[in-house]
Amino acid sequence: MHGVVSVLEEPHLGQVYQLWAEMNRQFGVGSPEATAVPHFSYHVAPTYDIEKLKAVLAETAVSTPPFTVKTTGIGIFPGELPVLYIPVARSPKLQALHTALWPKLQAVAQESLDYYNPTNWFPHITLGHNDITPAQLGPIVTWLNRQFLAWDVQVSNFTLLHDNGERHVTLHRAELAG
Repeated sequence: MHGVVSVLEEPHLGQVYQLWAEMNRQFGVGSPEATAVPHFSYHVAPTYDIEKLKAVLAETAVSTPPFTVKTTGIGIFPGELPVLYIPVARSPKLQALHTALWPKLQAVAQESLDYYNPTNWFPHITLGHNDITPAQLGPIVTWLNRQFLAWDVQVSNFTLLHDNGERHVTLHRAELAG
């Protein structure tokens, strides 16, 4: 699976790695810092025309200045193995960027995930998935509730990540320069 994302920069990159490590130490859940890159996603698909995608990302990056998004709180996507995350506020500026970017990404993707289309999109920074049980949620959420998660996150890139089943691999990165 591939994703067009913005990878977090310091200090928030390190803060997410610290949260992941502490969740692993205290609750024995996952160790995503060994395989994942802290980010939030705009578009996910099994495959892209990589050269055309690079052109879309470069064109969008040169006309998009770095910007800030706000995060706060804790979210849960329910399920047999719930997903814990930090919500990213869908500001008008972020929504406009995503809405403009979506059709360009759709044009170079095959079988994209509808979850990321502008009407369904819920930007977030994943804290835990694939190994958190419903029984573990209470203690983990209680601990996360004591963490400071109201951040002003600087966004400076569009990155193509590939989840190869073992880890996230950066295939391309376009720095915002508008």
